[in-house]
Amino acid sequence: MLLLIILLDCRFLGVGSESLEDLKTKYANSESKYAPIGDLNIHYRDEGQGPVIILLHGVCSSLHTWDSWAELLKSRYRVIRIDLPGHGLTGPPSDLEKLNLEEGVEVLNKFLEYLKVDSFYLVGNSMGGYISWNYVLKYPNKVQKLVLIDAAGYAQPMPPMIALGSNPIVSPFARHMLPSFMVEKSVDEVYGDPTKITPEIKTRYVDLSRREGNRQAYNYFFRTAREKFTDPKISEGIKLVKTPTLVMWGKEDHWLKLEYAQNWTKDLQNSKFISYEGAGHIPMEEIPDITAKDLVEFLIL
Repeated sequence: MLLLIILLDCRFLGVGSESLEDLKTKYANSESKYAPIGDLNIHYRDEGQGPVIILLHGVCSSLHTWDSWAELLKSRYRVIRIDLPGHGLTGPPSDLEKLNLEEGVEVLNKFLEYLKVDSFYLVGNSMGGYISWNYVLKYPNKVQKLVLIDAAGYAQPMPPMIALGSNPIVSPFARHMLPSFMVEKSVDEVYGDPTKITPEIKTRYVDLSRREGNRQAYNYFFRTAREKFTDPKISEGIKLVKTPTLVMWGKEDHWLKLEYAQNWTKDLQNSKFISYEGAGHIPMEEIPDITAKDLVEFLIL
């Protein structure tokens, strides 16, 4: 009984780790593949045939956030999604400094070279959106169209969990523990309609946060976000993006609020903006049917 209490407390406090093999049993499937990129073994799924769509998730998330989109799109597109470094089953590199978001652009490019993909549509949510528009700046000829979903790109107030996790007093402890209740609370925050959150969704987010190294990676991203969210220069390159872009936003996004979303349409030279009533920070996961339909309409224009 004492051992059970200790184990439960460890999970509650977010110390210790889940073995990668156990996590693969739960969160990999027959479509899961692994790409050796540097010292990373990137978990990805490559489904369907047709024009290529690359999907990049946000901070503390995984490729599973695109499950419904993949099902809806793979009949007419080749859908490729990855667990970004420091997330999901991929985990972090040996040197955490290589998690910097500029390096994320290069890791993505090396991954696409590994797959021999050189022309595609690029979709990014939140942190994945930041990587996406920066990728377009460096490799504009490879991306046919860009889709940004509640993307990071402008100086603004930090999301509550990131503000807490990057606090100079809290951060040293957060590198070693991430309580499950905090992960679950962050899931509550990113959904506009909490009634759509199932116990399985919360369990997935908690489990993958416990993959060895991910907790330290999250902490690195939180500290990076604190630095970037307070720097007005973060958005300097956005005006240089010329790729046709669709900006999608949940009106109930409590992490990156709608009032800041208007900056994208002001600064992007060739863009379309759609907002979603009742949806939060991850509308592609929360309302997949509606958002996937809007995506396809944009791609076929």
